Amino acid sequence: MRYLQAFALCLFVGCSLLLVEGVPLESQPEPEERGFIICNACNRMVKQMFTYFDQGVTNEQIIDTIASICTTFRLFDSSICRGFLDASLPTIRYIYENTDIITGNVCGLILSSENCSLSDPEKLEWSIKPSDIPKPSLTEPPPAPLGSPTLKVLHLSDLHWDPEYLEGSNANCHEPLCCRASSGNLTNPKDAAGYWGDYGSCDIPWRTIENTVMHMSKQHPDTDYILWTGDLIPHDVWSTTKHENIYIIDSLVNLLAKYFPGVTVYPTLGNHEAHPVNSFAPPEVTDEEHSISWLYEEADRQWANWLPAEVSSTIRYGGYYTTIVKPGLRMVSMNMNYCYTFNWWTLAKSEDPASGLLWLTKVLEEAEMNGEKVHIISHIAPGGPDCMSVFSREYNKIVNRFESTITAQFFGHTHTDEFKIFYDAEDPTRPTNVAFIGPSVTTYLHLNPGYKVYTIDGERSGSTFAVLDHSTWYMNLTAANLAAKSATNRLELDPEWEELYQARAEYGIADLSPKQLDDFLNRLVSDNALSQLYFKNYNKASDFELAAGCDTSCLSNILCSIVTTNYWDQSRCRKIKENFSYIDFV
Repeated sequence: MRYLQAFALCLFVGCSLLLVEGVPLESQPEPEERGFIICNACNRMVKQMFTYFDQGVTNEQIIDTIASICTTFRLFDSSICRGFLDASLPTIRYIYENTDIITGNVCGLILSSENCSLSDPEKLEWSIKPSDIPKPSLTEPPPAPLGSPTLKVLHLSDLHWDPEYLEGSNANCHEPLCCRASSGNLTNPKDAAGYWGDYGSCDIPWRTIENTVMHMSKQHPDTDYILWTGDLIPHDVWSTTKHENIYIIDSLVNLLAKYFPGVTVYPTLGNHEAHPVNSFAPPEVTDEEHSISWLYEEADRQWANWLPAEVSSTIRYGGYYTTIVKPGLRMVSMNMNYCYTFNWWTLAKSEDPASGLLWLTKVLEEAEMNGEKVHIISHIAPGGPDCMSVFSREYNKIVNRFESTITAQFFGHTHTDEFKIFYDAEDPTRPTNVAFIGPSVTTYLHLNPGYKVYTIDGERSGSTFAVLDHSTWYMNLTAANLAAKSATNRLELDPEWEELYQARAEYGIADLSPKQLDDFLNRLVSDNALSQLYFKNYNKASDFELAAGCDTSCLSNILCSIVTTNYWDQSRCRKIKENFSYIDFV
């Protein structure tokens, strides 16, 4: 999310934040020039901060200095800058003083752009041991016979419940999170936060969360199980506490248990569940101030009613687990927060943190030998600029090796409704796997609340447990808030939820196999009407985004994300943009 970049830059870049999108300036340099300016400023700030550490300057003195920059240039309120720095600076100092960190790599890793390179990329280079078991011969599985059993699976992601959400408050507060009593005076009546949520920089109130889960339970009483891909905490990253995070996790776990009694939920951790935000220390960091064990212990406790006891040890060690869903189907919940570039600990220990990828390889080897199919869930998908390139690359290798075993992947984090295609390393034209990214329940940023429903090849002899189809349901926020505004009895309000689309029917796809979705991508590149339809569904029919529109550059970036599973390999993206240059969009 852009505001997280702003916070990281507030910490490392200082005055150059004035050049970041969203910070008011009458004129700004061109994007490429701006990127170089920000990178240079970031590098200078990092060196200065580490010099302060060497000189014994206290955290309080450093915070005073950066907070004064925030207020002088009106970047953020002083309390926001101080809150974020209070939480993050002790971790950064600890990493600097206790690990072999390369100063010149910091900005290149955090900014992840062509304008900001790593000074010592070899320092962050690593690979995991590949599987000793040869890859089996590939065979095309037969299609599921007509009338075969199926599974109905719900996908819930990025709830971001804000206990401080206040209807009528300022939704345009020029801070990272608005719609609160603290969001300042309302200068335009159109900026008043709505009853169910707002398209502004806001998360959502409890009533919207509960209505979503209640609607899901009524609409889909035949649900077999639920995928829950993380991010439960609001975007107030400057004021979170462990106590509040635990309270929010506990409340939402109880909510799902209330409306889906007896239905298994397979959860995974989002980057916002940590405190400080994004801070997932490796297991060897055991001191109370910096260890992440408090969150893993809480997750183990909260998830115990859904998961078997034998998964406790890996949850408590690295925040990941595996378990059998049905005979022949295994669920693997990965902790991809260890690939997140805004996790300060990646600066210190990037090499397969918590041995998560090595563990994944072993799980997949056993599943392959046992004839099991595997679904992988996690919060952050590989391929974005905020997932370390080397981690994405090594994850891609695993997916490629076990393409016959991994039949579906499910992620969240982006808040949009999208998918990713993985390709064979030896034959880059051959698609091998697909990851489905679930839309957010929160409206942050400019979105409608939504969730996904999958139809999966069910339990039968020879089942692939592949995703056969999926649909997205959403609440039209504009209509829901208008109805609430005129309602005489809000206690009886029940906003309308609609099925936005079913993938196969909407896009004319025979199935959701990697090959079919690759063909669909090729159609998206050449068909403007189809790509605009994809854009509408990508944003859950958000009135805000549809009004803003999506030009050629916007569309090509969205389609690029489909084929990018390692951000530093932009070869497929370049081909998409080359093809777009020949299309006359009207």
